[in-house]
Amino acid sequence: MTSTSRPIRLIPQTAQPIDFSCPLCGTVHAAYFFSGPSFKVYRCGGCDLTFGKPIAPIVTQVPTNRPQRTEDQHKALISLVTDELLRGHVLLFADTEDSLIPMFRQLNVDVQVVGDENDLRTIGSTTRFDAVVVSDAIMRVADPCNVLKTVRSLVSQGAPLILSVPLLDEPQAKLMGRDWHEWQPSNRWYFTRETLHLALLSAGFGQVWFEPERRTYSLDSLTTRLARREELSLWQHGLIAMHRLFPKMLQSWKFPLPSGTIIASSVASEKRQESVVSIIVPVFNEQATVRQLLDSLLTKPLANARMEVIIVESNSTDGSRQIVNSYAHRDGVKIILQPNPRGKGCAVREGLAAATGDIILIQDADLEYDLDDYEGLLQPLMAWQSIFVLGSRHQSGWKMRKFTDAPLMAAVLNMGHQFFRTLMNVSLRAQMTDPFTMFKVFRRDALFGIDLKSNRFDLDIELVMKLVRKGYLPLEIPVNYASRSFAEGKKVSFMRDGMTWIGTIIRYRLDAIGPGRVVWK
Repeated sequence: MTSTSRPIRLIPQTAQPIDFSCPLCGTVHAAYFFSGPSFKVYRCGGCDLTFGKPIAPIVTQVPTNRPQRTEDQHKALISLVTDELLRGHVLLFADTEDSLIPMFRQLNVDVQVVGDENDLRTIGSTTRFDAVVVSDAIMRVADPCNVLKTVRSLVSQGAPLILSVPLLDEPQAKLMGRDWHEWQPSNRWYFTRETLHLALLSAGFGQVWFEPERRTYSLDSLTTRLARREELSLWQHGLIAMHRLFPKMLQSWKFPLPSGTIIASSVASEKRQESVVSIIVPVFNEQATVRQLLDSLLTKPLANARMEVIIVESNSTDGSRQIVNSYAHRDGVKIILQPNPRGKGCAVREGLAAATGDIILIQDADLEYDLDDYEGLLQPLMAWQSIFVLGSRHQSGWKMRKFTDAPLMAAVLNMGHQFFRTLMNVSLRAQMTDPFTMFKVFRRDALFGIDLKSNRFDLDIELVMKLVRKGYLPLEIPVNYASRSFAEGKKVSFMRDGMTWIGTIIRYRLDAIGPGRVVWK
């Protein structure tokens, strides 16, 4: 992506050009966040990647007094060190004093340690590693995306990468705010789950899964860490004072704190020559609109991407299947014929299983949504500015249902939308305006580790909730919408669907989102 990428995340007046070009999305706009004693923090106006700019000259050497992790604190990372990794040649990207180095050597791992971009460049182009481990040293390099791309060039397809790094959207950073101990002049980059996932994908790694590190701390370790900070808040001074008053036994007593560091696991993926957008079209009894929709869709050009259209036909009774079959000869079209109608959710899940694109877009077979909104929806994903986009019907005016033949039912559905949207936002601590929109667009890798189960319209709820719970708050972009009435073929049922959605929201807030990562082979 070039440096002309537009800022889409932040208000244009606050996202101004500075001496900056985002290594992830190429945007030159950034918004000021806050200042520390010797540095300022900004956020990229495109992808929201957070970065620090030292007020004093840039720190070239990492302080040797950074907190050292114990083997117990690295338990989650060590658990990923399989027998295959123990027998292989491992690249470790870490600071020279990182506690991971002696830990891996004690495990008799054949490990080569590099600490910065210059060290990576000294590795021969023919050298191949069986696995890569990256520590929080990635926060202190000049270009983290370039480091990950260089690392990808040193491993074969399928090789695992393990990354241990503190994140901005983990509970510890949220709880501590500006007092977070990772706000340091030596750290240049601060990631969220989304920006870290995008950085890995752009570098050629996929199957990304996040696992919080469950660590324990003592008053001794906390006060030692605080002593290294340039500036302390009132409560941090109070903690140090309390530490002095406690007896020695209590000073060393360990207790858990909210997670701050995650372990991101991924594998080197196949190198793609082009971007592919998989458009999933579920069809059931849409004879009046499906031909017009497919004709418009198949003649629509996509900039910088190839289109893969997956039509899932659910054994319609109105002739829709015959219309769908007439497109079987078209290039870029896959047709899945279900033996029985099992609901829109079931059709979408079958389409997802057949998709090969790196970007997924869901398109109903009716004409309620405008295909000309595709460009706006796809641009943030193509530009590495977002991993999950919703086409919101409510960001540019109120585009809700207006049934001329059933105004009371339209009012009931509109009020139901408000109620269920509020319930979902409260349960997820989010502020989405339209989680039920048909236009759900996302990087396919975002679904890794997620298990979708719904068969009917509750898949809209399940998909959004599980993606948000994995760490991807959607970027909402205004789209056009003209609702059809039940007489025109609308299928959602207030009694059959709406009455079960409260339980659906509760269930998918509490259930596991899926099996998680797959053990490497």
